[in-house]
Amino acid sequence: MQSLEEDARSDAAVHDDGLQWDACFSHKDCDSCLNASVTCHFCKNCERSKPQYVGYGPPPSVVIAVLCLMVTLTCCFCGMSAICSVFCRGERPASRRVRLAEALKSDKKKKKATLRDDEERAQAQRQPLLLGEIREGEVRLFENEVDQASLERLHTRYEHDERQFNWKAFASRVTWLTVVISTTVLALMFYPRMPDYNVCNREFEWESILHSIMGLEPKVEYQVLISVINENRFGFVLESGTADIYHNSTLVGKWELDKPWEAKAGSITDKIAAINIKPGYAEGIALWKDFSRNELIFRINATITGSITWGRHKVRVVIDC
Repeated sequence: MQSLEEDARSDAAVHDDGLQWDACFSHKDCDSCLNASVTCHFCKNCERSKPQYVGYGPPPSVVIAVLCLMVTLTCCFCGMSAICSVFCRGERPASRRVRLAEALKSDKKKKKATLRDDEERAQAQRQPLLLGEIREGEVRLFENEVDQASLERLHTRYEHDERQFNWKAFASRVTWLTVVISTTVLALMFYPRMPDYNVCNREFEWESILHSIMGLEPKVEYQVLISVINENRFGFVLESGTADIYHNSTLVGKWELDKPWEAKAGSITDKIAAINIKPGYAEGIALWKDFSRNELIFRINATITGSITWGRHKVRVVIDC
């Protein structure tokens, strides 16, 4: 008689598990499965078989807004620079090209006046010039011609140098603007952002766990479904990890990574984490009291070791949190 009752109980338990499994299996995606977790609370049935692509952040609207802001600030800066250059131009000393042009013009006027005076003096005297005076006039004329040619060459060279300097200044400004815009876009694309995550820990599950903790030997091995949303362009491979769970400064549980796990770039990746909660009897009662008052808070100290991946490149990191 007793064996028949035990068989009936086992058949009923199997039938209930089958109903729960059928109810969970009827949901085609993880979101509906999690929303219906009153009847479906098996994490393995809600786990994604492969990472779900969600794209990279930030959205294009943010990139366009930042670029518009950069262009606006650049235009304002250029306008202020032009206004300041207009006000400061009057106080700026004349350039070498302007000074040479003025010296060249005055030298031409002086030369014309000297030649005119010499002609008038020669016509007035109408006397034959001595050999020394002829040589002195030729030397003076040669010096004037040399000075005039030197001034013209310097004037041409300075004008050419200033024209080249203007092109260099324009090229440097265009290069500077291109570098600023490129750096801004690359920073927005590759700046690391903290991945978002969701943890499947429904209220009825915590209640059932704490009910089991109230037993004589409080020990629970519990599985939670963690969904990591990584919108970065870098992936992360978690190679090892441990965590200590505290309640009121008392160690009540542990977690340890069983095998390496990868959060792929631009995707949602699921991971089932096995948590072992083993508080003392007094601490189990304290857990239940805090839970009944809706004041249950855990403090977790974790150490994880992994690698940031981008293509075939890896950078090993250690994080304490």
